[in-house]
Amino acid sequence: MHNRPGITALLLALTLPALSNCGGRGPKGVAEIGAPAPLFELEDLSGRNVALESYRGKVVLLDFWATWCTPCRRTMPVLERLQKEFAGDLVLLAINLQEPAEEVRDYVIRRGIESTVLLDLDGRVGYAYRAQAIPMQVLIDRQGVVYDILVGLSPTLERDLRAEIQKLIAAD
Repeated sequence: MHNRPGITALLLALTLPALSNCGGRGPKGVAEIGAPAPLFELEDLSGRNVALESYRGKVVLLDFWATWCTPCRRTMPVLERLQKEFAGDLVLLAINLQEPAEEVRDYVIRRGIESTVLLDLDGRVGYAYRAQAIPMQVLIDRQGVVYDILVGLSPTLERDLRAEIQKLIAAD
């Protein structure tokens, strides 16, 4: 029988993410609009654990990104402006996908990023939120329900997100 490395790699790629959600502090379920946001706890750049659940009662914007992603570099300043504009009601959590902490820390310092940056070192949170393309933003309402999911870079991103955030803030 011939060894088929391509098939073996494909099977591993399909099964390892599912297995990685067994045990540990990984999120349960997957993100869907209208459903409760999968809860998670990740470390920030100072090593402090940050839990999504602790922001219940606020509108939360998750931003899935990576340092090598050019569109991510363009969306981050937009998202930070929105966070400042809605400072009392909006929390921005910038979730870096599977990059070493030191590399992310250096990037954040160089770029002057002020957001809370979380490290998804093993990709469990990205997998639960289906972050297969980045940048990707997930807007979560005050009750912890996924309100919207945006993928990619759009010239109307700031305007569109502002309108959605305003709706969520006014809904309370």
